[in-house]
Parts: sequence; structure tokens; C-alpha cells
Amino acid sequence: MTVVGMAGYTGTLNLGHLWIVYITAGIIGFSITGYLTLGFEFAVELTYPESEVVSSGLLNMSAQVFGIVFTISQGQIIDNYGTMPGNIFLCVFLTLGAVLTAFIKADLRRQRLLRLAGPCVTVCGATPTPGS
Repeated sequence: MTVVGMAGYTGTLNLGHLWIVYITAGIIGFSITGYLTLGFEFAVELTYPESEVVSSGLLNMSAQVFGIVFTISQGQIIDNYGTMPGNIFLCVFLTLGAVLTAFIKADLRRQRLLRLAGPCVTVCGATPTPGS
């Protein structure tokens, strides 16, 4: 959805209708916000039994690093080639990210452990640890 929104945004920049650009930018923001929330939850599942703080911190750090790199890169592309190539640059990397995300193996460790532990975990509020 984000890739489609970004492609729509790129296509509407030169139409001369600002309201269309705002709508497509809203679609991008709406879909990216949901993707971030799911990404944090999925990272917690994949890195269990590590603390949620570790996976969330690593995701935030990588988001900051990639944000800086892509902002500087797109700024250089816009300065040298224009806005259309800069947005195509972002579309390509959003597509690459979506493809790479599709190849992540869904190893839901925490949920598997909670299923094995039984109903006491949800009733008692205990958090099982591997090997217990």
C-alpha cells in the first residue's frame, strides 16, 4: 500500500492540483504508520526471549540511520536531477523493502511458547521463559 501511495504521489506532483498531492501524501502516511506498529510487534516476536526494549531500540536506531541516509541521498538527487528522479529513488527502495519483508520467516517464538505453556499464563499473568 505504501509503494502504491508513493507511486501515486510521484505521479501527482506535476499535475498542478495541490489537493491531489495532499491526498496521496495522506495515503502514504496512513500506510507507513500501520507498517511501523506491525514491524515493532513482529520484531518482538522474532527476537523473543530478548527484551522488547532491545528490538524496539534497534528498530528505532536503524530507522534513524536509514532516514538520515535517504534524506541526504534524495536531497542530492533532487538538487542534481529533479523531484521525479528523487521520488522514483524512494519508490525503488520501498519496493525493495517490501520484497525483503516478504522473505522474513514468521517464527513467532513468544506465541508458540504461550501456547505450549497453557492457560495459566493468560490467567496468572506469568511470563514463561524458555526451558522452564
